[in-house]
Amino acid sequence: MPAGVGRPRRGSSKERTAAANNRDGVEKEMTCLSLGDFEFFKILLPGMYEEALRLPVKFVRELGDRRHLKLRLAGEGMPLWDVEVFADERRGDMYLAEGWKKFARAHDLRDGYVLVFRFDDGAAATLAVTVFDRTTCRKVYVHAGAADEKASRGARRQLAIAEPSHFAVSLRQCNLGTKQNQYLNVPVEFQDAHGYARRRRVELQMGGRSWSVNLKRGKRVLGDRTAFKYGWHQFCVDNGLEVGDTVFFRVIREGACVDDDDEEWEDEWEDDEHVLKVEVRKKDGTFIS
Repeated sequence: MPAGVGRPRRGSSKERTAAANNRDGVEKEMTCLSLGDFEFFKILLPGMYEEALRLPVKFVRELGDRRHLKLRLAGEGMPLWDVEVFADERRGDMYLAEGWKKFARAHDLRDGYVLVFRFDDGAAATLAVTVFDRTTCRKVYVHAGAADEKASRGARRQLAIAEPSHFAVSLRQCNLGTKQNQYLNVPVEFQDAHGYARRRRVELQMGGRSWSVNLKRGKRVLGDRTAFKYGWHQFCVDNGLEVGDTVFFRVIREGACVDDDDEEWEDEWEDDEHVLKVEVRKKDGTFIS
């Protein structure tokens, strides 16, 4: 033993007994935690979450024989999603399986996101999910609201709306050119929040009418950019838009994100388009809505 370093104090028999009892008490307290106090997080890694999400072993022990759960985004009034727990007997792991993929795709969960789960053992065993995106900041969603729900009663599910939920553009000549060249770029923060990389089209609503507008994606050094393209020209013509008008867009229905090769998803979500409510302030200060 190096000079100047004494042996660690072993402690009396009474002290050792007290320490052991304290450890036992802590372990017992931990095992008695209700699932309502249980939280865990998962980092979404490529190939590890798209179809199913593996649950932590400690949570699985607490979960017991439960095989039917509900998921919802953290926040008041968020809709519930049914999900089943699948046991891989060979590997001894358990996963959020059937229902998880729909939840993940509907909320545009991506590689690198961090999800924090909190269990609520109420009338329905529920996992509340808080989402942190690649900026390491919480991804904010808001409930669509009662008024918009009434307007879309035919939709199978009313999804939470991601923030930012609105943007405004002052129209330039490039936005109102010839039919073939007319386009409107969507702000990057807005397109990323609403998963425009995985959407085909949006629906614009104004004055009691609606227009279907296709999205066009362009490759750029600083990241892909999405623009309103086919259908945008007709919207401008029908509403008499001019250079200098300011157009305000606000999401009133989120709609599910669907890849081009997801035919089953397109069938399921065909009545749940991504919808933007539009208002226009003309150059003379008057409003069209």
